[in-house]
Amino acid sequence: MLWVSESKFRFLLVKNDQSQQTGVTTPVKRGDDAEFGQHSREVAYLEAVIDNLPVGLFAKDAADDYRFVLWNKKQEEITSIPRDQALGKNDTELFSPDSATYFRKVDELVLARKRKFEVSEEIVDTPESGEVWLHTIKVPIEDVEGQRTLIVGISEDITEQVHAREQLAALNDNLTEANQELQTTQLQLIQAEKMESVGRLAAGVAHEVKNPLALLLLGVEYLSGGIDPSDPNVEEILTEMREAVDRADKIIRGLVDFSSQRQLAMVPTQLSELVERSLLLVRHELKKDNVEVEKRFAEGLPDLKLDSAKFEQVLVNLLINAIHAMEDTLKPKLEIILASSKLQGLERDQGLRTADHLRNGDEVILLTIKDNGGGISTENLQKVFDPFFTTKATGVGTGLGLSVVRKIVELHNGAIEVENRLLGGVQITITLKVPKSESEQVDTKEGMQAQSSQVLLNKIKE
Repeated sequence: MLWVSESKFRFLLVKNDQSQQTGVTTPVKRGDDAEFGQHSREVAYLEAVIDNLPVGLFAKDAADDYRFVLWNKKQEEITSIPRDQALGKNDTELFSPDSATYFRKVDELVLARKRKFEVSEEIVDTPESGEVWLHTIKVPIEDVEGQRTLIVGISEDITEQVHAREQLAALNDNLTEANQELQTTQLQLIQAEKMESVGRLAAGVAHEVKNPLALLLLGVEYLSGGIDPSDPNVEEILTEMREAVDRADKIIRGLVDFSSQRQLAMVPTQLSELVERSLLLVRHELKKDNVEVEKRFAEGLPDLKLDSAKFEQVLVNLLINAIHAMEDTLKPKLEIILASSKLQGLERDQGLRTADHLRNGDEVILLTIKDNGGGISTENLQKVFDPFFTTKATGVGTGLGLSVVRKIVELHNGAIEVENRLLGGVQITITLKVPKSESEQVDTKEGMQAQSSQVLLNKIKE
């Protein structure tokens, strides 16, 4: 029963004289003509309101095979079914068998539960618009006087929202696929640059391996004449031969690990050990150019989450560049410094989307590499990270070195800075974030959520 006024009158959805369902309502005459006229005006007003609702409104008579007794204009628009064709018919006569079966099950569920039921998304097949997505709420209403139960429904057409969501999901899938392809291409580019570095290192590595092999050959020749148990040199020669094998193995293994191709694998790593391994790979170049190496490593530095092979590529590339930059320097000197610090002075937080990126107050490790070469011109200093930019002669290098270096550093959520030194040469600083413990990560996450909530509350207050 639909109430218009609790104190004076009510109107019912009833059948007319021809036993056909009416469009919206038929006023029931009660009392004198004046009161009936007032009722008629109220009903007409209510009809106008119902027909101009921005949502579809319909009602079914559960006692009469769920036939429609109410069908407003918006419902006509949504379903493409005129009111005069819908009234007096049930779902089976208006919709596809699948849709009609589904609607009947929902109606029976509403009737059994005797309370509101919400369907967030449902599809209805329409003659003109095809499939239409609806957000529908159904509620049972008892008509005590008419001794029937009506299933009243309100439907909102959400087809555009659903299609927009599907398009957004498709775009997101395309973006994810493109991002994966980009990452694959970046890793291929990193590997290509790595193989070029291997080519540059090959001569030096061969030379470094030749020395232990020569020592082994001398030992074999000495021992080939026979072993005298009383000879005091035998033990010393065997020890030197064993050490020579270890040195050669370390050099070859280092080159193999350096050239290996694999996906990014972050594991706790001591950066100082990586520096030492990288220096071993370029030791021939350092000795050839008489480069003095000064290392200043702070003690007790924590592990960093690094991909050893890829970050070793960064170090080798920077070391080779520094060595080449000092070719015309009388007393070339390379300084490598490792120190911990608290990050300060960022103009804005970098990498706001994830907690792994750099922010003011983070504990970081600074890797600084200094050379005393000729430096970089102001013009070129702005281009050093551009792909394919190089100051070397044609055919020497691809110009991908520093662009790949920066990409690898960024993959480690770090930052790299290149600047000229006041007294000549270049200083390169790499900033890497020290990973937090699990408890610290939880505290940070909760703090960020609390901060976001406070910002939202402030906006609401404003």
